Amino acid sequence: MIKINKKNKALNKVFEFLSIYSLAFGLVVGAGIYLKNRSEKNSGGVLEAANQNPYLAIAIWTFVAIVATLMMLSFIEISSGIKSDEHNTMMSWVSKFINRRAASVTAIFYVSFYMPIIAALGSMFTVEVFFSYGLDPFLATTGSTPVSESLSYEAFSVLKIFLATIILVGFQTMNLYSKKPGHIIQTALTFLKFLPLIIVIIGGFVVHFSTSEGWGGKNSFDMYTEHNQWAFSSIFATVVPIIFAFDGFVHAATLQKDVENKKVVSPALLIAIISVGAFYIIITIAIFIGASNGNIFQLIDKLFVKAPWASFLVKIMITFTVITLVNGYTGVLPNALESSANEGLMYFGKGSKDITRKRIIFLSYLIILSVFFLSIALSFAMGPIRETGKSSGDFMYISDTLTGATVVYAFVFYIMLMIGQVLNRVKNKVEVRKVKGGFVTTIVALVILGLIMPYVYYVMFIFPFTQKLGVTPDSDLNIINGRITSVLWLLQFIVIAVIYFVNEELLKKQSNLENSNKKSTENLVK
Repeated sequence: MIKINKKNKALNKVFEFLSIYSLAFGLVVGAGIYLKNRSEKNSGGVLEAANQNPYLAIAIWTFVAIVATLMMLSFIEISSGIKSDEHNTMMSWVSKFINRRAASVTAIFYVSFYMPIIAALGSMFTVEVFFSYGLDPFLATTGSTPVSESLSYEAFSVLKIFLATIILVGFQTMNLYSKKPGHIIQTALTFLKFLPLIIVIIGGFVVHFSTSEGWGGKNSFDMYTEHNQWAFSSIFATVVPIIFAFDGFVHAATLQKDVENKKVVSPALLIAIISVGAFYIIITIAIFIGASNGNIFQLIDKLFVKAPWASFLVKIMITFTVITLVNGYTGVLPNALESSANEGLMYFGKGSKDITRKRIIFLSYLIILSVFFLSIALSFAMGPIRETGKSSGDFMYISDTLTGATVVYAFVFYIMLMIGQVLNRVKNKVEVRKVKGGFVTTIVALVILGLIMPYVYYVMFIFPFTQKLGVTPDSDLNIINGRITSVLWLLQFIVIAVIYFVNEELLKKQSNLENSNKKSTENLVK
């Protein structure tokens, strides 16, 4: 709830504008910038997807920022159609603007994949940042033995999985029994997460323009070559990790619910999204001119080459930033489960429309921990097929891969809702606060997405199977990994489809039973 000053309307307007702006900015900027600015092979990093072309990466960052801005007006209008006593979720939007069945698919997607996968990855990447990017390099620079070398590969993997489990279960337990601690942690870490980002921005330019000893070497632009750098497939492949970094921008529209001055909503959210885009572009340029491989962690090490303790401290801050993924998604999953049950979108057993808190707690643990351990088991099982040997991030391979798919799949629901908003302007099915310019920007955004997204899906699912093996060992490895990724993304779609059809059958049986009981009761009354 945004607290307002009713005595001073002008001050109230300014305060609400700044509140919406800061909340939206803080909601969108997060761990995605770290997850998708790594340089390990098949890590799904932006520069890797762009085929080591920094110019292409910056162009796609700019393009996605523009599309997100165009889409924002649409979701401001969509969110305004939700009443104060209704759930203001993606599932509720789809239910109102499309239909119940589409909303059921949305609920299954978010509850079964989107939220648990990102929460699971958040816990794994938190541990990975602390050890592989933070503690181990620090110990190595101080002459001590890194943890990864003092333990066997198996023991180190078990340690990381154990700690990731503690983080995941800990935050899940806290958020299931009380919302207040999670809100306090999220608010505090929202401010903290900007410190390392500001350091990266300043540091990238300092490293680039400085001639100090130890800061030399090439940057990402120096490493750029003309060989296949503008491949058509790379243009669309680069979209995937970048839209992950923008993940959550449509949910910023829900912030208008508690605002008294509705006129400040559109400009505040639009300026916030434009600011996020500009901020990401500046960070990206700073990383590219400060590091040779687009790796944000390499830039931090380079910046503090003479003060490894400072580099370690910044990475601890990043660890706390990444942990907001765990806190955030373990917090919203129970609410999504409750909303899905109350609105009759998912079947959770008899009387699921009046689902108990006890059952929500059980389902939350079951879903998140099942996804967590299954993704780890599959990650290790995929090791020999991927032919990558034993590497630090093996245990998070599946969850890291699937997060790209979940965000790209989310755009299917975004597009559906935007079409629903356009049709609503004609049919007036849902009462909304019509946003000036929202109709035109939605049409423009739909045209752009209609041209871009089909090819993104082609690159995701089909393109890896069109490439020929036997050229070079490195290219073969990339093709194999690409095909594994495509199969995993397709399996995700198949699982969602299976759950949907089973869910529909169970909901149908439940509805028939309720109607039968109702008729029996009416006959008894007569």
